[in-house]
Order: sequence, then C-alpha cells, then structure tokens
Amino acid sequence: MHARDIGNRVRSVVSKEVGRSGTFGGIVASHELVHYIAGTRDSNENLTRRILLLSESRALTNPLLRERVIQNVLSRYVVHDRSVQSRRGIRQNVPHFLLNDVVRYWRTMASDYASKMWERQREGWGIRNVKLRFSRKVLFIWGLLASFAAELFPSPELHQVENDDEYYRLLSNLIRSLTDVSPLELLARVVLDCEDRDVGDAIFSSYDRFLGVLANPEARTKLEEVVFEEALAEPAYAGLRDTSQRFREGVTRLFFDAHPKLPGLIRQYGVF
Repeated sequence: MHARDIGNRVRSVVSKEVGRSGTFGGIVASHELVHYIAGTRDSNENLTRRILLLSESRALTNPLLRERVIQNVLSRYVVHDRSVQSRRGIRQNVPHFLLNDVVRYWRTMASDYASKMWERQREGWGIRNVKLRFSRKVLFIWGLLASFAAELFPSPELHQVENDDEYYRLLSNLIRSLTDVSPLELLARVVLDCEDRDVGDAIFSSYDRFLGVLANPEARTKLEEVVFEEALAEPAYAGLRDTSQRFREGVTRLFFDAHPKLPGLIRQYGVF
C-alpha cells in the first residue's frame, strides 16, 4: 500500500489533525523503534512512538507486522536484559529496562508539557494539562502494570519452567499479550483485585467525566482556548482540575494501599 493511501486511511479514522510536533501522522521505520532504545539516538519522538506502540496501538492493515515489531521491542526489553542471578537463585521477574523506560516516558511527557508551555506561549495549554492529569497518566499506569506482569498476571508455566532462556521468553510473551489490552481495561482488571470498592469508583467515575468533557465540542474548545490567568474561572477546566485530584487519589490508594500486591511492588521497584 502506498504511503499516501495509508495516510488517507488514518485521516478517515481520526476526527482531527494530528499534533503539530510531527510525532504522529507519518511513516516510521521499525528499525528505530527496536534498535534505538535509550542512548543518544533515542529521541523523545521515538520513545513516545515505542511506548504507544506497546500500550495502545492497533493494526489497521497488517496485524502480523505489528506483532513482529512488538515482539522485537520486547525482546530487547526483556529477553536481552538480564541481571546477574541472585545468590538465592531468584530470577528477575520485573524487567528493569522496560520499567525504567516507562518511567522515563512519564517524566518526559511532564517535562515536554513545561517546554511547550514556554515554546507556544501557553497556547492550547489547558487541554494538554488535563490530558497529562488523565489519559497520559493512564499510559504510565499501563506501563507499570505491564512491567509487573509476572507478579500481577502470572501464568502457571512461567513459574514452573527451569530453563532461564525459556523463562524470559515466556515473560516476554506474557507482556506481549497485554499489548492487546487497552490501558483502561488493564487498570480495571487490577482494580477488581481490590477489596476497597471506593478506589474503582474514584478512578473510573473521574475518568468518565474527563471523557465526557472531551467529547463535548463546546467544552473541548474552551479547554483549548482557556487563558492561563483565568483558568479557575473557566468551569470546563476548573471542574476537570478538581476531578483529576480525585482520580489521582484513587490511583495513589490503588498503588500504595488497596491492592494486595502493588504496594510491595511499587516500594521495591518504583523509586529506587
């Protein structure tokens, strides 16, 4: 298929033009996604494309191609990233390379937000701010949960296999299976393991409000045009800002208190 035809197909699916930065809307070689992971050649654009490939991509024309690229990316992250085996013989069940890149992506998004505030003289800052509080944060959450897959979604084979090569291959396949699960669905699966039902209500009722505002053309326009100095006087922005606090509180309780496994994982791997 010609690149022009692919572009026309994408435009028929999306309802608005892609962002002005050039990160999306073009043809990207898989070589860069697979081989330029970290290091000096891994640009912010390449990092973004790679994490979004894993977390929310879908194949429009060739599912096998998407499958192969994702497998190659995860091979770099998981199969070829091994630590020295512990003295107790415990295998590395959290792929640090993947986890570190997920954290780097989240911090890059936050830093880029501040950079665009400066470069664009706060033009369109409101909608970028609320996306950072909601949808961008959910991408980060997907990455954390995928990195913890061996603990959160273990397969019987994973903990029974004796060969190290086979173990890391199975771990890579387990994470690959999560690339077919949307970030919100994966988050919902984890929330269902909590006894505190208020956590799920705080997270998903807040996110539902966020989606409702973005689906309203008038409210979305107000978010895109809100003046920084007058933000709290604009109901569309101020309401979502308050809602985002409840969303954040729900996520924080999920990771640090309510879930049977996440508090230990986030303490052990999430900071140091």
